[in-house]
Amino acid sequence: MTDHRIPLIPSGGSTTPDRSAQSAALVDGLDPVFAGPLFDGRDPKLTGVFMRGSRQVRLDISALPLVMRREVGWWLATCARTGERQAHASEWNRWAVTAADVIARHPHVASFADRPLAEWMTAWARRFHADRGRMPAPGHRLRAEHALRGMLERLLRQYASEVDWWRHDIWSLRLDLRIPRREHEPRANTAVRWGDITPVWLREGTKFYLRLQMESGQLTWSTVMQHRVNTARFAAFTAERGIDHPALADGSERSLRALALDFGTFLHHWQRETSGRSEVGGSLQPRTINKNLQTIDLFYRVMTDCRTEAAEALDDSRWLALTDSHARMFRSGDRPRQREVREADERNYINDTDLSSMLTHIELLGLPTEQTRTVVRDARQVELAGLGHPAVMRAWLIQAMTGRRASEVLMMDFEPLSDIPGLDTAAVPEGGMVARLRYQQTKIDAAPNTILVGRDVVEIVREQQAWVREHWHLGAADTIRYLFPKTTGNRHGTKSWETSNYNRVLKDFSRHLDLRDSRGELLLYSRSHRLRHTKATTLINAGAPIHVVQRYLGHLSPEMTMRYAATLASTAEREFLALAKVGRDGRELGMDRRDMLDLVQLDRRTDRILPNGYCLLPPTRSCDKGNACHGCDHFATDRTFLPDIQRQLAETESLVASRQARHADRYGEPMSAANVWLEQRNAEIRSMQLEIIALEAQPADSTAVVRGAGVLGRTGYQNTANSPDHKGT
Repeated sequence: MTDHRIPLIPSGGSTTPDRSAQSAALVDGLDPVFAGPLFDGRDPKLTGVFMRGSRQVRLDISALPLVMRREVGWWLATCARTGERQAHASEWNRWAVTAADVIARHPHVASFADRPLAEWMTAWARRFHADRGRMPAPGHRLRAEHALRGMLERLLRQYASEVDWWRHDIWSLRLDLRIPRREHEPRANTAVRWGDITPVWLREGTKFYLRLQMESGQLTWSTVMQHRVNTARFAAFTAERGIDHPALADGSERSLRALALDFGTFLHHWQRETSGRSEVGGSLQPRTINKNLQTIDLFYRVMTDCRTEAAEALDDSRWLALTDSHARMFRSGDRPRQREVREADERNYINDTDLSSMLTHIELLGLPTEQTRTVVRDARQVELAGLGHPAVMRAWLIQAMTGRRASEVLMMDFEPLSDIPGLDTAAVPEGGMVARLRYQQTKIDAAPNTILVGRDVVEIVREQQAWVREHWHLGAADTIRYLFPKTTGNRHGTKSWETSNYNRVLKDFSRHLDLRDSRGELLLYSRSHRLRHTKATTLINAGAPIHVVQRYLGHLSPEMTMRYAATLASTAEREFLALAKVGRDGRELGMDRRDMLDLVQLDRRTDRILPNGYCLLPPTRSCDKGNACHGCDHFATDRTFLPDIQRQLAETESLVASRQARHADRYGEPMSAANVWLEQRNAEIRSMQLEIIALEAQPADSTAVVRGAGVLGRTGYQNTANSPDHKGT
């Protein structure tokens, strides 16, 4: 339902505003082009102010009084300055006519701020019906409301600038620069609306409490949204129980404990509503209930300590009724029991087959909408159109390659790459790490915010930079704030993609593609946090130490890292990662010790990369049989090594024939089959023959890894080596 409740005067504001003086202050210092009363979208000074479809229409506000003309001019100047909005000249011409009608009916109205949005919409619909003899279509009405709402919200905040920021019922970082914020806020474009929270004492008290927490640095803007949700549930509880006093009950510890337990029961029975395209519903998860109880608990702890200040600031003496019992009414035992460290869930891990399939099809996301691509769905070829989101495609690829959180990638600086001191990138082999990537670490204070990346990530960053320069009409040396700028309402590139919109595009793409995993379930690109779990699991299963993976993921504790690493037996045996080799020719590399540590530690398992395959021996074990790989069940190989194994087989057979001939010449009799040397060579030959059979049975383009194919070539396995039930797999 549309919310029309934009308050005219926040608490503490003047009840008799001087609109003439206020509007004069609005336009003070503005370019004369915004003085009106006529605005021509073709004027170069108004470039970007009007929507493309209305630039041939002149906006005429000459019928409006001076105050309203100033307000419209100020709004157009604001659109030009911020780049967040574009005005539709035709819509504003209709609003000018509507406002003139309202003034004729109500002469005391001098400003757009003198009436709430709901009344303006009623007047607009009345005028529309008078002109066309019918009611407006929902879409037409929505566009008109959108046009006025944008101006009205900002105008009211401007007129009430003397009011403390936290007293407003709409909290928005773009509307009020006084709201505490970090340099990079993941949800900077999201507004928090308090108007529908009742009772009033809870709404105003929560705003006061959050102001204390934010200004002291205890809470950040990103947490305000969840506090608003938790407060709304507590508001529903107070309404259902008929509570209309900050003290909640008679003040006794017994009654407050009973009420706290009652609220916990209330949350356990809470049913989440589904709205729009949301698929989330049902009861609350234990972790959500925990957070909600903690929110209200902390709220009453702080408000009890600050009850005198709250009563004065809110002009409500009822807050003085809080006692120490209110600070103790919630106990840790009230909250659902949870493991201190949640175990890794293998369902968050994407196996190689599924990840390869997702990477193969991701290009369709960035393909222009007028182009198509053939994909295979249920063994049938299907022609699908592109979605035209190349920036989202590149952001997802960076997530897949680095394991970063979505917000960390979306908020990266336009130039996030820097050199690794002392590293000669020209000498780095393919797949090696060549640069340092800086991302926005906004979740964990004091956590690392750089990682080392390879040429593939560097190329994606450069492609995205070129795309941004083209679409924002930047020169070769020009930059904007973010590498992934929001593509609408962002002419100056000052806002990044938000995770919610990013996930929405990825979810739409997943449904459009309809890619299925081995269980037949939809592969959701929007569950991009699984890429982080996958990266952590892959690194640990490849032998990287926990403390190195911890730093790579930007965690402050190894316990958090282990939540991400599904180091289960089945996964550890199935997955293998061959990371880039680092030069070891004795040269002194003048690079940072931390960079050297990452390069060496992340690469430490390259001793398990063999000339003809891989050694899957667990990292904690060592091997003293370097010449017995082919018959070992820890040896794995694939078709790329087939020529090497065939060559080694031919060389071994030639060596055996040569040694047998020399033995016969020297001793006058053939070499015995029980000869220790010959027995070992024959075992190697049998193992390599079995490996070749297994690899040749794979398709020519197969990337599958065959493990233990030569085990049956060992001495003692000859009777089963040719059995079809005992071939290496």
